[in-house]
Amino acid sequence: MKNLQQLMLDHSPSMILLVEPNDLRIVQLNQVAAQVLGYGEEQLLGMQITDIESSLQDVFYWEDVRNGQYLAVDAQRGEYQRADGSLLAVTKSIRVLHHEDTPLLLVQARDAQHEQQVEDVLEQTLSQLRATLESTGNGILVLDWHGNITSMNRLCSTMWNIPENLLLARDDAAIFEFLSASVLESDRCRSSLREVVDRNEAEDLFRLKDGRVFECKSRPQYLHERIIGRVFGYTDITERQLAEEALRQSRDQLEERVLERTADLQRANETLQTEKARQEELIKKLGEAQSQLLQSEKMASIGVLAAGVAHEINNPIGFINSNMGSLQRYTQDMLRLLDAYEAHEASLSPADRQEIERLKEEIDAAYLREDLGSLLSESLEGLDRVKRIVKDMKDFSHVDGGERQHADLEAGLDSTLNVVWNEVKYKAEVIKEYGRIPSVECFPSQLNQVFMNLLINAAHAIEERGRITIRTGHDEYQVWVEVEDTGKGIQPAHLSRIFEPFFTTKPVGQGTGLGLSLSYGILQKHGGLIDVKSKPGVGTVFKVILPRQAQAGSAPPAA
Repeated sequence: MKNLQQLMLDHSPSMILLVEPNDLRIVQLNQVAAQVLGYGEEQLLGMQITDIESSLQDVFYWEDVRNGQYLAVDAQRGEYQRADGSLLAVTKSIRVLHHEDTPLLLVQARDAQHEQQVEDVLEQTLSQLRATLESTGNGILVLDWHGNITSMNRLCSTMWNIPENLLLARDDAAIFEFLSASVLESDRCRSSLREVVDRNEAEDLFRLKDGRVFECKSRPQYLHERIIGRVFGYTDITERQLAEEALRQSRDQLEERVLERTADLQRANETLQTEKARQEELIKKLGEAQSQLLQSEKMASIGVLAAGVAHEINNPIGFINSNMGSLQRYTQDMLRLLDAYEAHEASLSPADRQEIERLKEEIDAAYLREDLGSLLSESLEGLDRVKRIVKDMKDFSHVDGGERQHADLEAGLDSTLNVVWNEVKYKAEVIKEYGRIPSVECFPSQLNQVFMNLLINAAHAIEERGRITIRTGHDEYQVWVEVEDTGKGIQPAHLSRIFEPFFTTKPVGQGTGLGLSLSYGILQKHGGLIDVKSKPGVGTVFKVILPRQAQAGSAPPAA
């Protein structure tokens, strides 16, 4: 059983080490030291104190001890090295003991890591509080529950013009008297500074003798349920008071002028009504002109693309004709073989059979049978492709009726891409990143024209060979389509004008400047919008956003 002295040491909350000063060896310790440092008790008893305390100031101290200089230490910060190599922040004290005329050093240390964290947090909070007081637009004065000044920001002393000698002397009574003497309401100011423990918030207005006006708001400062002081906030409202007075005078003058202006406004209103009727007529005509421009642009675009579509149709027609010619020759050869079989079927002799076998080898009958099916499949595939191209052309150019309809925009994108493919395929690789968007209530061919304009512009923006990426996506309320290219981009000075009618950066004769303007109008009337992001030399992204359902009251876009 441990003796009573060791039992007392082991129940101490601090680490206790007894050090022999000659060789700095640890000769006694408690359990707390072994547990906190992670060493065994026997291991620690074989170590020197400098194995644990290794900072520079500790090395110097223990070197002095080895040389016979024994100095007591109180609440010194340091670091102890644990058995796992980590460092522990501690607060330690050292006392010199004498046992049987032999000096010993008693080291007591406690874990200071949590204390350091608390001190750091407290210092940060105080720093933030000081910064807040100095950065506020009000003069702040803080009194404790005895009525003494505990804090005052620079703005407060500046706006009150408190003499420097009073601030340096920290003479609170003299400062309070200076404040009270500076205002016309001296007694009320003096009384408010005395009512520190009042639980009510207060607002006062003080007129200074130099003509300025201060607004004072004060409230009690609590620690839990106990009032520990009061905070006063002073705001210079002189300019506001002057502005209010000027406003009152202006209001009186304005009332006089209102009567004079009423008659003028009535006459102006009649003129505006006439102008409004004229503007409505102009707007109606403008709408008709826009519809005509929209259809004209659409037809012009189809005309430009007609050659490309014809080229796409000629390709499948070419190999269909070739395959049909081969099929005709193969069929004739097969008929010749059948004729030979029929002519010699009744009286086949060995020579005849040999002749038939020769004929089979001559026309390669087995290959004919195998290739005939492939030719027919290729021909059917070519015909189907012709049908798709013609259908896409028809869908694109179809004029919508008067009613909206639910349409698959991704299918519309595919159809439009087929129509403009001749413009795109030589300039860019097309990447589709479809998000399986739901159908949208819209006028499909109108949106197809928007997609056509974006795709053609993307192709024209690419000077050599690039990439066009088509993305789609949706959420609960809307869908979007992005057309991104790796072309030359749009200059920042042009971005704000690209949706203006007749604005174009293309050479004369190569663009009307109506494509994006008409696209913008179509999307507006669909209740949608179009966004553009561009970086010169990198590329451009156009994003079309549409509601999934037609918005109530939105007019149908012009055909």
